[in-house]
Amino acid sequence: MKKVLLLISPKSRRGAESITLASEHLQTLGYSIINDPNQESTDPNGLIIKYAKEISYVIVGGGDGSVNKVLPSLVKAQVPLVVIPLGTANNLARHYNLSYDIAEALRVIEFGVNMKIDLGLVNNIYFVNVVGLGLSTYVNTRVPATLKKYLGAFAFVLTAFYLSTKIRPFRLNILADGKSYTRRSWQISVCNGRHYGNGLTVKHDASLLDGKLHALSTEVAKWWQGFFLIPALISGRYKKDHDVSLFEAETIELTTRRILKIDVDGDIQTRTPATFKVHRSALLLRIPESEGSNL
Repeated sequence: MKKVLLLISPKSRRGAESITLASEHLQTLGYSIINDPNQESTDPNGLIIKYAKEISYVIVGGGDGSVNKVLPSLVKAQVPLVVIPLGTANNLARHYNLSYDIAEALRVIEFGVNMKIDLGLVNNIYFVNVVGLGLSTYVNTRVPATLKKYLGAFAFVLTAFYLSTKIRPFRLNILADGKSYTRRSWQISVCNGRHYGNGLTVKHDASLLDGKLHALSTEVAKWWQGFFLIPALISGRYKKDHDVSLFEAETIELTTRRILKIDVDGDIQTRTPATFKVHRSALLLRIPESEGSNL
């Protein structure tokens, strides 16, 4: 019988219910599920490497942070990843129109195609969507867990609005493919692909296949002026009078006057100075057949 590794934390929002629904559907598709008795306390990368030769797919139920945690082993093992979007932002799912319905999301096993997508690296840490520096770092460390549980993405919006009045912009040195820039920024987001944050678009035509990182620096004079940028930040289309800088490069180096924390796919994992690179065709992802035909 064909086997899969199912990684959904029972402690996450909708976790226990999602495990039951996913397990039932996988069994109807003829797959047996590998259950590790120590899954909750074991590094999921260790589980993937342990079972890599036995399984057809690694199925991750969660948000972008859950996917981020298993990137090192997926790059090494090259086992196809199936994503069940159960998180808050779900930017990878948004990029390929993955269904939020569990049974529908698992249909890619039967009717999907495998696609090798790019990953980013920051200080040798993999990321699939975005690395943030500035406001996003404060938000990700201070959004209340209870608010996130009940309000989802809106919890981040409320927290960002509150913190915008409390923080100050920082001076940033950027080296993008050898070209040097200095900026005074409230937030810089370095993206692999198109989507980041909660419904934001770094650049309307960015993709997970273009071999580029897209860095967006927000440089308004006053914090409240950032609200006028919201339509552009959602569409990924900017005008000359917008107080932003957009950089496209294969390698980017960021330095700051004082050391600042950096969030990687939503979790604080490193700090400045930071070196970014693209790892081309690094992750084997299972996507809907309709999405594969559009590439």
